[in-house]
Amino acid sequence: MKRMRICSWTHIAVVAFTAALIQLNALQAQSLWSVPVGGTASALSHLGPVAGEDKYRGMDIFRWVLSNKNQFTATVNADGEVVYVESDWFGTSDETGSDLAGLKFGVTTLADLRRRFGNDGFTFRTRASGVRTEDGLAMMTSWEFDKVVVTFYTKVNSQDLARTQAEGSKESTADCARLYAISMASAAYARSEWGGRLGEASSKKTVWK
Repeated sequence: MKRMRICSWTHIAVVAFTAALIQLNALQAQSLWSVPVGGTASALSHLGPVAGEDKYRGMDIFRWVLSNKNQFTATVNADGEVVYVESDWFGTSDETGSDLAGLKFGVTTLADLRRRFGNDGFTFRTRASGVRTEDGLAMMTSWEFDKVVVTFYTKVNSQDLARTQAEGSKESTADCARLYAISMASAAYARSEWGGRLGEASSKKTVWK
């Protein structure tokens, strides 16, 4: 009987530890630079003094220029909850601030992301999926993980865009569109800002891995 009791407690401990790891991974998937979406404004304190501050629809927007010269932005609603965070590349460091291993600014492509998550993601009705720029095409593609909408901003330069659109090309635009920003938003904030979704991914849950 003693052996059975020991095995039982061991099993409970393993289950509890596994559950804790799952919960930790879920929390990590909702943060950039260790700032979780859904957390309180106190989570921003480790970033130091802000470089800029604005107001938007009753919310506070804070900006930081990080030591690696990239920029981080956080939006806090009237209840003191972080509802949106964004990490932007300014060409010096490829660090994204994401807990998802392997993501690099200027290196990771939209095709890499689609393969990683197993589907093409989605866009929003009131936000264009692609915007032509002076030097190419910028694209915004979103996935939802644990009620947090993560948007990856990728860009393809004019030369690569022309090559992928040429007759007989075996490359797609997604193959050449490289990551330059990441944002995370609560599902409620995303819906209120950008409306309904287009190209909604299949009902199969997308895993943050």
